[in-house]
Amino acid sequence: MSDLETRIARLEAESDIRRLKARYLNACDAKDVDAIRACFTPDAEIDFPPIGTFGVDGLIDVFTQMAATTPIVDVHQGHNGEIEVDGDEAKARWNLGYATYDPRSGTFRLLANFYQDRYRKTAEGWRICYSRSEPRAIVDGAIGPEGVKAGWGAAG
Repeated sequence: MSDLETRIARLEAESDIRRLKARYLNACDAKDVDAIRACFTPDAEIDFPPIGTFGVDGLIDVFTQMAATTPIVDVHQGHNGEIEVDGDEAKARWNLGYATYDPRSGTFRLLANFYQDRYRKTAEGWRICYSRSEPRAIVDGAIGPEGVKAGWGAAG
């Protein structure tokens, strides 16, 4: 492969990985567990402190309990992707801005964290094979008749 072909392949891989991360975050917001599962390799490892470490089935179980079967509204926004591609493998660090609102209780959470991800190119395209969430800042609050009340929570 020529230098130009190598550079183009790397840029295409970076673009595919950005779309994969966006697809994952959008699937979380849409509560689409099938789309979430499709973003990962079958042997993926997910490390989301303080929730736990698990495989894809464990992620789907936790997500189903915490979000998919509830009226909770989530907004995941991934920013500042730093992607390094090495052939059919890659790694990236993402900054996540996350907001969740539970209309049953009027409570919300704002979260800032880093994702440390690894990716593998498969026959179906790029997939996440490892993901670690590193919480940096948490604000928990409530919206009620007196207005908004919020305070800092504990970050991992």
